[in-house]
Amino acid sequence: MQNSRKHNKKSIRSFVKRSGRLTKSQKNALQDYSSNYILDTNNSSTDLKSCFDSKQHGVVIEIGFGDGVVLIESAIKNPDKNFIGIEVYDSGLGQCLNEIDKHKIENIRLIYGDAVEVFEQFITKQSVEKINILFPDPWPKKRHHKRRLINKRFLALLSKSLINKGIVNVSTDWEDYAQQIELTFKESNQFKEIKSELRDFKTKFEKRGIKLGHKIFNYSYQLT
Repeated sequence: MQNSRKHNKKSIRSFVKRSGRLTKSQKNALQDYSSNYILDTNNSSTDLKSCFDSKQHGVVIEIGFGDGVVLIESAIKNPDKNFIGIEVYDSGLGQCLNEIDKHKIENIRLIYGDAVEVFEQFITKQSVEKINILFPDPWPKKRHHKRRLINKRFLALLSKSLINKGIVNVSTDWEDYAQQIELTFKESNQFKEIKSELRDFKTKFEKRGIKLGHKIFNYSYQLT
């Protein structure tokens, strides 16, 4: 499996890489299917559309796709779009690879790596139609808020990668993170809020939040 470029040790990361347990099925998927579906980001950035057979289709990126439920279903329901999922956890990559092979999905590619580094080093300018960030780690303790993915610097990276009037969808079940998201997008002056897009499927973390009685906050922003 190809890894993304080496990270800057001084940078504050939005995740902690834990050695989770892989099922036999996930381990086999990583061994058998990685070369077909996981992009090598160690090379210089490339035209994202060239990574797919249908090169004329627009590109949609999901950051932190977890078990891949939304990514898989979105690709199946939208064969006229190409989807890229970014994830740092082997279990999620293995699970998603199994589903891709099971359903013989041709319009998905995966990236193993930190989304910040991927957008800095690999995603080309004005190449992405839509970016989905569904229930990123809320880092609920105040001293950890600096680890939250949504910040001024990251929005600047996203804005460079989006096509004209490209869209960012963000969801969270933490109210103070929702407030931070609203403020950060407003202060960026690069996006305008639009009616949030409806999703047919719920992520694992969304279901967990609902079970805990959390309110779900869904936002959609368009590049101006």
